[in-house]
Amino acid sequence: MSDFWESELGEVTGCAADAFAKTFTHVPDGTMALARIDSFVNAEYQGNKYLSIDWVLTDGDFKGAKVNQKLKVYGDPRDRDPAKTRHRALNMLKLIYQLYNTKPKHSGEPTDQDLSVFVGKHAGIRVRETEPNDNGKQYNWVAEIHDAKGFKCETGVSIVVTHTNIIPTQVSIDSAFSRNPRVPESIVDDIPF
Repeated sequence: MSDFWESELGEVTGCAADAFAKTFTHVPDGTMALARIDSFVNAEYQGNKYLSIDWVLTDGDFKGAKVNQKLKVYGDPRDRDPAKTRHRALNMLKLIYQLYNTKPKHSGEPTDQDLSVFVGKHAGIRVRETEPNDNGKQYNWVAEIHDAKGFKCETGVSIVVTHTNIIPTQVSIDSAFSRNPRVPESIVDDIPF
């Protein structure tokens, strides 16, 4: 019976804070939290391969939230600078290996089995928010990974999006400038400088 009541996220307390679902759609920008790797696999979207890490936050205000990290170690032709994107992703992968004192078993592309050694490992991560897409949706992504020892959690602040209305050029706006395009000379002469 003791195995049933054990949770990989910590002690089962039965208190409301641990039992009730939190209502949040995304983690605020700049949040620093302890997290556990839930999965680390090869993935593909629209023909572009990448490594996908699912992190589960294990501490802080958003405990239990999942955040995905994509490592574009194979490059992505849709990016502005695919070589720079690939270089950064390879460095992040190497940082992960170093963080957990692990070395790749071969020099080829990592397999899902190779990456499975990281599942269950903990780290401190910085979560960021994307700019809104065409549908106004924002997503989280992992910007930094740090050693869990001594890591301090901190809740970030959501990016506030303000919308501007772009008016088509065919529509004329009735304003004082359009009704009075010229400044009377008498006003210009009264300016002391």
